[in-house]
Parts: sequence; C-alpha cells; structure tokens
Amino acid sequence: MQTHIKRITSVIAIAALTFTMFLSNSIDTMAKSETVKLSGESSDFVLLSDVVPDAIQEIRYYSTYNFVGDRIAGYEEPVALITKEAAVALKEVSDELVGKGYRLKIYDAYRPQMAVTNFMNWALDTSDIRMKQYFYPELDKSVLFPQGYIAEHSGHSRGSTVDLTLFDMTTEKEVDMGGTFDYFGELSHPDYKGITEQQYANRMLLRDVMMRHGFNPLEEEWWHFTLKNEPYKDTYFTFPVTTKSVVSSANTHKVSASTTTMLGDSPKWITNLPQSKNTSQMLVVAAYDTTVAWISLNEKGTDGKWRTIITTPGFIGKNGLGKTKEGDAKTPVGTFSFNAAFGIAPDPGCSIPYIQVGDDQYWSGDVNPGMQYNKMVNIKDYPNLDKENSEHIIEYTRQYQYCLNISYNAEGTPGLGSAIFLHCMGPSKPYTGGCVAVPENQMKLIMQNVKPDCTVIIDTMGNLGAEF
Repeated sequence: MQTHIKRITSVIAIAALTFTMFLSNSIDTMAKSETVKLSGESSDFVLLSDVVPDAIQEIRYYSTYNFVGDRIAGYEEPVALITKEAAVALKEVSDELVGKGYRLKIYDAYRPQMAVTNFMNWALDTSDIRMKQYFYPELDKSVLFPQGYIAEHSGHSRGSTVDLTLFDMTTEKEVDMGGTFDYFGELSHPDYKGITEQQYANRMLLRDVMMRHGFNPLEEEWWHFTLKNEPYKDTYFTFPVTTKSVVSSANTHKVSASTTTMLGDSPKWITNLPQSKNTSQMLVVAAYDTTVAWISLNEKGTDGKWRTIITTPGFIGKNGLGKTKEGDAKTPVGTFSFNAAFGIAPDPGCSIPYIQVGDDQYWSGDVNPGMQYNKMVNIKDYPNLDKENSEHIIEYTRQYQYCLNISYNAEGTPGLGSAIFLHCMGPSKPYTGGCVAVPENQMKLIMQNVKPDCTVIIDTMGNLGAEF
C-alpha cells in the first residue's frame, strides 16, 4: 500500500510540475504575442501558379491527409500563396530543375495565423491521435508542443517559406526522399543517417538548388525552406489561403511574363491516349482518389508534339466516377466535348461563345416534356420551370464565376443527369455533385486557352495508364 501511495504521489507531483511548466510557457508565449506584428494586407503576395506554372501543387492542409486529420482553418482553396520575392526565387529554382528533368511539388507555402492557432489547439488536445500512426508514431502527442514541433507562430505566416519536394518527369513519380512530408522525428532531418545513399542524394539535390537560389534550409525538416532575404521578417499575416486574397492580374504580371507559358512536353500516358490521334487539344481529368483528380490541358503544336499548358488538382463527384442518373453525385466517365461557355463573371477571353449570365438564367433539370432538360434556359421563356430541380446559376456565386458545360447527356434524356460542368471550386466542400472543379485562377486560364474542338477525357488514372 505504501508503495502504491508513493507512486500516486509521484504521478501527482509530475502532473503538477508539467502544469507549472505549461503555465509558465503560456505566460511567456502571451508576453511574446504582445510584440508580434500581425497584418491582413496581401498586396505583396501572389498566386504561386501564376509565377511558377510548372510547379505541382498538393496543398496538404486543404485536404484531410495531414497530421491533424481535418482541413485546416484558413485554407479555403488548395492553392499556394507566397510573397513576390519568394515566387521569383522559386521560379529560378524551377527553371534549373526542369532542365534536370524535375518539377517542384508544393505541399504548403503561406500559412495564415488562424491555421497555426488550429495546430496549437489540436496539439493541446492529447486525446485526438487519429493520425499518429502516419505522422508521429514514435512520439507521444503530449511532447509535440513542448518539443517545438508545434508553436504559437510559424515562419510560413511571414509569406516566404515553402514546403516542397521533387517530382521526376521521367518516372512521373515523386522523388524518394526516404521519409514523408510532415513526419515528426529525426527521420525528417536532412542529414539523417538511416536512409539510403540515393535518398540522401535526393535530399541534397533539392537542398543545394534551393540554397543556390537564395533559400535557407531548416535542419529538422528536409522539405522546409525560407527565403534568406525574406521581405517580412517580423510580420505574421492573417488573410486566408484563397485566390480572393490576391489580385493576380495586378500582382503577378510584374514578375511573370505570361500565365499561359507551356509547361513542357505532355507525359507519355497523355500522348498515348487513343483520343490524341483525332484532336489537337485534350482536357484530361484523371481521378486518383474518390473525389480528387489531376486535371491537365494539353495541346498539339504545329510540330506534332503534345505539350501541357495547364495542370492543377481538382475535385470530382462526392461518390466518385460512373454517373448513370440524376442525383447520384457521380462524375461521368468517357470522352466528351465542351458545348457551352458561361459564367457570372465577364467573358475572360474564351474562344467558345460565352454567355455572362444574369438573374433570368437557369440550367434546367425539369424532366417534364418541352422543358429543355440539361440546357440553359431563360425563366421568362419557361415561367413554369421546375425551379426546385433546376439550378439558378447566379446563386452559385463562387462555383459558377466561369463554367464550361461538359457534353454528358447532350441529347437531354430526362433523368440521365444534367448540369455537368467544369467550374470553379466552391468555398468549402472537397467534392462536387458530379461536376469537375478547379481553383478559380486555373479555371480562368482554361477559359482563356480552351479551343472549341477540345476533347474532354474523364477516367481513373489507372484506366488512363497514368501514374501520379
């Protein structure tokens, strides 16, 4: 009994000491918080895709595959924002690496302060260990905050820090770095000795090129780099990660000569598609998860070579692929075309005849005879339209800024499915009702580059012979 009492007393003492240390740390952190400069000004930030169009973006904190297990606060779109200075330096990095056969793959760039607060709240909830096996299997969650894995402020919030890796254009796979992004532990240290020589060489290749173009590495994370001459060393920004936070037309043309620069030769699996023999442009939607796809716009040049114009991650139907009927929340599989272009925003310069919609335009889902099922209609011409099952286009203020109608069920068979568009991403859901959604800045670029005879191909990456 005496031994048991001593153990209890010891546990209580340790708990009291831990609480005292945490309280002390909290007081210190609160004191530091008073001197931190916060700002919601985003005028010196750009969309990374506008400056480095050949970089692949897989923004982990927009998804649920991260150490928290949820989408992180402040990530309203899966896009990378960054300071102009860091973007220009990354463009130089990208140009050198493309010459060596690699593309950059971006996991994170600017991170709003609200996201950092999200991390802190999660770290203090030691009962939530859903993602422990993937990101911190060797650590007890209670040590993440005191050991500095999670902190009150992040250099990412200053806007010139980026998390990234390499993508091999020959193998069409991520380069093996011997450890996953955001793994908490020594395995993530760039000079960790427990990896193979090739994995170490891969880490050093990324590190050397980044340092050559003005970035400093972090000794605890092989993927983390900060611009040496970062413009905002003492300012932490608060605006959300979304295309709305930056005005690309005003900010990026000063540092990027063109937003439609060819990204390079299309991968072999694209050029091997049967449809490539009968068209000069292909928009390919390659699904690699139930609701996530990789979308690319590819064009055949006068020299007969296929080149990728635009690549971007995007979303498909909530229930994946294989649409067969209205309301099944699936995206159709097959080969299609674009037979209409429209949107709430003014015509961005689309070569397909464009309609800027107003309050009178609906997309008919009315299965009754003569009600133009699966077509745009004017409510003044069809006053008895079944509005409940039709879409009032202007009500989708974020999604329908720019739209291209995919020619699924072009004949308008009632009940087979309607309103299958390529459109802008919505503000929150990581899936669609059956459409294909991409970030608004990428959708605008597609609108500006798509041709009337563009072929649309939708299927799984496996069926298309692709690797990602």
